[in-house]
Amino acid sequence: MNFTEYLFDKDVISDIIHERKKGLVANRGFSNLLSFGLSVIAERLAKDRLRYRDYGPYWWSLKDVMNANGYQLGDQSDPLVKSTYRGISDVETLIMADEFRSEYLKSEIIHSNKFMLDSESGEFWTLFDSDMEDPSKK
Repeated sequence: MNFTEYLFDKDVISDIIHERKKGLVANRGFSNLLSFGLSVIAERLAKDRLRYRDYGPYWWSLKDVMNANGYQLGDQSDPLVKSTYRGISDVETLIMADEFRSEYLKSEIIHSNKFMLDSESGEFWTLFDSDMEDPSKK
């Protein structure tokens, strides 16, 4: 499968990072975008673990970033998808995942887990993370 969909221009992501850092300083008085963003995502997941699906193919790289920053979300992964859907830094990965979420939720229903990652094949990829789906792992 060729991963051709939901990819972001690095310059656009860089601009978004810059703007969000400025906004964070202006509104909150600090600039640690990564810490702040991860805490927001952790709050979302605490309310509804299935909202991990909102991040689509970016989930696996976002999950790694969250685990590396003290959030224990389990070890399941998809290395092939993760290698494509990630930034060159943790902050880039965070912003890409958040941008994906914002765009995807404009047209899809909550808890959707089927994504067209390769428009040429017409095949859907299914996001399933047993670490997040299992209610006993709260």
